[in-house]
Amino acid sequence: MKSTEEILEINKKQKEFYNSDSKGKTNFASTLWANFRNVALSDFRKKFDIKNRVYDEHKIWIGDMSDKKILDLGCLRGNALSLYMAENAKEYIGIDLSDVAIASLQQRIENHNCKNAQALAVDFFSPEFHHTHFDIIYAYGVLHHFENFDLLVAKLQEKLNTNGIIISYDPLETSFPIKVLRAIYRPFQSDKDWEWPFTKSVLNKINNNFKIEEIRGVLGRSKYGILLNLLPLNNGYKSKVIAKMVDKDWNITQLKDVYSCMHTTMLLRKI
Repeated sequence: MKSTEEILEINKKQKEFYNSDSKGKTNFASTLWANFRNVALSDFRKKFDIKNRVYDEHKIWIGDMSDKKILDLGCLRGNALSLYMAENAKEYIGIDLSDVAIASLQQRIENHNCKNAQALAVDFFSPEFHHTHFDIIYAYGVLHHFENFDLLVAKLQEKLNTNGIIISYDPLETSFPIKVLRAIYRPFQSDKDWEWPFTKSVLNKINNNFKIEEIRGVLGRSKYGILLNLLPLNNGYKSKVIAKMVDKDWNITQLKDVYSCMHTTMLLRKI
């Protein structure tokens, strides 16, 4: 497991990666996988409104922000809810490793006249990031970037206010087909040093260290709907079947139910 010092060194590489020109930072395998995600998965999620469903749920989980201090962790140039939080929170801080991305977000914050908001280019694990007592840590596609999850848990606990919450969205490596795909792709992956999709072990650590108040599954049974969607069947029939799959993935009731999914989003509370 990586130490804090080793994580800081890896994060320097990650900063360079996200600051660099996208044309030079990916190899053929990474580009191929990105194209699959962007074309097949993104179109599928858009057709069945999966992405908006996630953001709408996050808004419900965030609730009234007028008395809340929010950390937007690893937000890059700003995610879909960054400005929404910056405009409505009592205090908003967005952080990312990339100073290029953060400069862009800071400009957007200023353009929208968000007086109680700021964007900082800083490492979450660095002593330079001294802010604490966050009521909400919003981590969209971020928590799986830390190989040493025990250190991450300790840091999250340190930064959260009493009874504070974390809203997360991350990829999973808990089903056999996805494990196989990721195992084939990983040796060629440009960003493999900081890409660690959640395993069952990590999910158990989350369950042991936080109260999981809400959990949703994304692309579980419905991932096979991507193939079903390609078959020469009646479009109305295909859409009806796939929509049921999407709903079944989303409306899970137990942690183990998410194992078949490609992604999960959770509402976690400090205990």
